Amino acid sequence: MCDVAGSIGSVVSPVLEVGKWLVVPISHQFKYLFNYNTNFKNLEKEVKKLKNTKEEVHDQVDAAERNLGKIKQNVKDWQNDVEKAITKVEQLIQEKADNQRYSKGLCCNFIIHYKHSKKAFKLKRDNVDPLLQQGKELGPVSSRTNPLLEIWLRSSEDYLAFESRNSTMKNVWDALIDENVFMTGVYGMGGIGKTTLVQELGRKAKMDQLFEDIVFVEVSESPDIKKIQTAIADNLGLKFENESERAKALYSRMEGKNILLILDNIWEPLEFDKTIGIPCETDRGRNKLLFTARNLDVLESMGSTNNFGMDILNEEEAWTLFAKMAGNCVIEFSFACFLSQHILILFFNYLMCFDVNIKISN
Repeated sequence: MCDVAGSIGSVVSPVLEVGKWLVVPISHQFKYLFNYNTNFKNLEKEVKKLKNTKEEVHDQVDAAERNLGKIKQNVKDWQNDVEKAITKVEQLIQEKADNQRYSKGLCCNFIIHYKHSKKAFKLKRDNVDPLLQQGKELGPVSSRTNPLLEIWLRSSEDYLAFESRNSTMKNVWDALIDENVFMTGVYGMGGIGKTTLVQELGRKAKMDQLFEDIVFVEVSESPDIKKIQTAIADNLGLKFENESERAKALYSRMEGKNILLILDNIWEPLEFDKTIGIPCETDRGRNKLLFTARNLDVLESMGSTNNFGMDILNEEEAWTLFAKMAGNCVIEFSFACFLSQHILILFFNYLMCFDVNIKISN
């Protein structure tokens, strides 16, 4: 008898154990049906919070972009994920509304309610809740302010390609793309277009993505080292934390980089590495220096050996430039000269005829 009871027990125990394992998932599935309204209310409540957070982040991003901030990639990714999650939730809510409007039977409703409730629960757990938490942990939406693109780099409409300048332009460009050349200079008398030429080369280098950054600084007749350092730093997005170490900070920012630095209108030799903070020799990396000066001696005394002179424009080029700068005034002036010339011719012809008539009458 004991053996029979033991045998029955040995059979029943595994059955009960299996039953326990079956009851748990079945009851768990029924919870989706029982908590249909609760799951949807919880989902709608949390997605409303997510929408509010989304608007707050959007305002922060909008403000950062207006201030030329660079938006972090994780913020952009979060915004995209939020849009997708909200779309899924709104689609599910619409499906629920459609089902209530077009319900076709109790059994059918149970099945649809079960599916919708399960979707609502999982959308909240797997999408909405994690995104809400991520939204709280985003922090600043922008990493830093992008350096402003200099106006002279934006357009080259004012540049005129003159035949007398083409060779100089080509020679300087060849020097810029030559990895063995560090310093290049353009020299000539004031007002002949040195600045215009090097700026056009800077625009071309920007278009061809020849350098990571292109910086233009006017040195002037009385160079202010601190002003030069500030102009370079501003273009490179560098802020000086310690005024006494400006040269060191600038040196570290430019060391081993690929930057084109254009120093315009140099009147006297400059000391680059120690005084200003411009890396030279082995620390220069792929950096390039492009100068303009009136005198060749100034360029050579700074160590620049690739220097190209510029002469004045010929008569035809000078008139073309004048016409470009003056615009309609030149056309009106030319027309006035043309008209005056013809009036004078007619007047002189009239006098000649009058003189002939007088002679005949006498």
